[in-house]
Amino acid sequence: FLTFLSALLLGFGKYYGLIRASIASPGNMHRLGGNEAPPAIMSAYLGSAITGILEAVEKGLPNDLPAQALIDLGMNKLPSIMADNSDRNRTAPLAFTGNKFEFRAPGAPQSIAGPLTMLLAAWAWGIDKVADMIEAKGSDVDVLEAALDAIKYAAAESRAIRFEGNAYSAEWQQEAKKRGLKIANSTQEALALYLVPEHRELLASLGIMSEREVVAYYEVRLEQYIKTVSIEMGIMRAMLWEGILPAISRQILLEQGALSSLPEEMIKESVLWKKSVANLVSIKNGLIAASERLDAMLAKIHELEIDEQSRMISEEALPLYVHIRSLSDRAETLIAKDIWPYPT
Repeated sequence: FLTFLSALLLGFGKYYGLIRASIASPGNMHRLGGNEAPPAIMSAYLGSAITGILEAVEKGLPNDLPAQALIDLGMNKLPSIMADNSDRNRTAPLAFTGNKFEFRAPGAPQSIAGPLTMLLAAWAWGIDKVADMIEAKGSDVDVLEAALDAIKYAAAESRAIRFEGNAYSAEWQQEAKKRGLKIANSTQEALALYLVPEHRELLASLGIMSEREVVAYYEVRLEQYIKTVSIEMGIMRAMLWEGILPAISRQILLEQGALSSLPEEMIKESVLWKKSVANLVSIKNGLIAASERLDAMLAKIHELEIDEQSRMISEEALPLYVHIRSLSDRAETLIAKDIWPYPT
């Protein structure tokens, strides 16, 4: 058990970028790090029992390892671990939960074939690495002793990728950088990890994809991302002009009508009321200006090469999304429920 676990940790620690690329999608970019999903930083959570065993192996195997029964490790120097001895951590992308690993990072619409292929490719590399280390000891060395040496090596090598704390925390963001982990927050950044030479070499060496096929696969995934976001841009524009902007106008007319029906003295005293109407006007002007920027992007994006399209989406379209959402949220708080066109 620990030998195969060590192989997984070795592979995951070396090729976590490839695994991060496999879960990159338009929706997952917004999901990761919130909505009960793990963060975009790849890490492995093992629980206190297995972590304690690995640390003990790394230090030299004292005799007081934590022993709790049910998963028989089949090694005289190692205890049994209780099948559900896992203080579960739902903030980790890859977590051991007693008798299985859970990889929680793929998005709901995504086929698990891609992420599973990349995870198993990394594991296969790790198994090959561990097997080479055991075989290199020669026939004169007991296989259990050789396996323990490999486990000790894997425990040390995988330290950077293992994290037992709250992966949502700002402290983990800083700690991950200190550990030298590459962080890809956007889909564009994550997909580009397919092109890392050692990632392409791994997939080619295992016969999964040739290096040329990896490049083609990257371009297909990037094109899917661009098309999806382009469709979303068109839908956002339609929602603005068919729903939100008319709703703002109706609310402004309603407020103005109510104001104008008041006696002159009360109108003069309604400074805050007038301010709220002016706020709606300002929001509408801001949304119209944002819509014009959206129109310009939609007109321009199809003229660009695929890498430039991706850059425009990441650097211009996505920040504009956030701006439009912010203005729309402000408008929603000022508009009557029976006027607002969308579910709240």
